[in-house]
Amino acid sequence: MGVMDHTARACPSKPFWLVNEPQLPSDPEQAKRHGQLMSVAGTSLAMCVIRHLLRCHETARRARRVDRPIDIGTCPLSPTQVEGLRAALYFLRRHGEGLLQAERDG
Repeated sequence: MGVMDHTARACPSKPFWLVNEPQLPSDPEQAKRHGQLMSVAGTSLAMCVIRHLLRCHETARRARRVDRPIDIGTCPLSPTQVEGLRAALYFLRRHGEGLLQAERDG
């Protein structure tokens, strides 16, 4: 009987915000808009990652309270780490709101 391998090979990829200059729009106005959209996308991505870390922490904390085994994907964080992530989320949210306001005004 054959063994199925459901693992995918890791493919190194460049972060989406590292764009080659020739790929940018040649029109300065379009290039500026492209940069603004990439800033919004990067801020949103960072916020999603932080929210995920906080959710994983909460899952691990709940599992520990009821003496369940903790999944490998969850990680209990220190109180300082949790507060730091919450602060980062707050400031990223404010930064993202500023980017979106600039997009509406501009």
